Amino acid sequence: MAEIVLNNALHVYEVRGSGSHVTLLHTVGLSTREGWRNQIPDLSRQHTVLTYDIRGLGESERGTEPLGVQTFARDLEALLGALGVEKTVLMGASLGGSIAQAFTAAHPEMVRGLILVSTTCKMSAEGAARLRERNERVRIAGMQVAVDAQIKTQFSEDFIRSRPDLISWYRSHYLANDPEVYMTIMEDQASLDLCGQLRDIRCPTLIITGGNDLSPVRGREPVESAKRLHELIPGSQLVVIPDARHYPHIDHPDLFNEAVLSFLSSIPR
Repeated sequence: MAEIVLNNALHVYEVRGSGSHVTLLHTVGLSTREGWRNQIPDLSRQHTVLTYDIRGLGESERGTEPLGVQTFARDLEALLGALGVEKTVLMGASLGGSIAQAFTAAHPEMVRGLILVSTTCKMSAEGAARLRERNERVRIAGMQVAVDAQIKTQFSEDFIRSRPDLISWYRSHYLANDPEVYMTIMEDQASLDLCGQLRDIRCPTLIITGGNDLSPVRGREPVESAKRLHELIPGSQLVVIPDARHYPHIDHPDLFNEAVLSFLSSIPR
């Protein structure tokens, strides 16, 4: 683990492996770079893998900049610049996928490839309403009020029964969120619209989604948001992991890693 100040906020990051560069961008609820722990060992055998905690989440400071995707994209630019990274593949899940879209649109020359996981370019009206309703419950009663519902929707009953260790780990990280930070980022997600920028993306792009995603980012039904991204980004590939939910990199890591490694191997150096 290392520390760096980016745009007046301390950020925690890690670099592992060697080879072509890959940057991993995590979600809000699972508020830390550790959400990629099932991917880092496999990826780092062939690639240099950068993970970091997004501003206000995990071990990184909130700072004074507005909490939202545009600030997070500027932080990413500062981090890559400080580390001397000229080109990278971006892989982002949920919030991380939003950051990856915004960054790629702003800095196409820096992105060799793009992997968007369980994300959207714009929330449906229903999805935005669900985020705001959850925010209101968190505002009244704190993170604890939402965690059980989150686990129930983000993981299948079979997975919850078979992996109590992982569910306990997820619960602890979800509860570690600062409620004010969480609500501010979720409101930004509810109002974000990146769709108009996607047709200009020209780098190789892989979109991965769970066939049973029940989260607000899925659209009005599973796979809807992923299909929209696929239609808007020229030449993109779409992989649906049938039984996965919102975290295919957690509940189906082998299938997920296989798809990612195959995609990475196809990107021209």
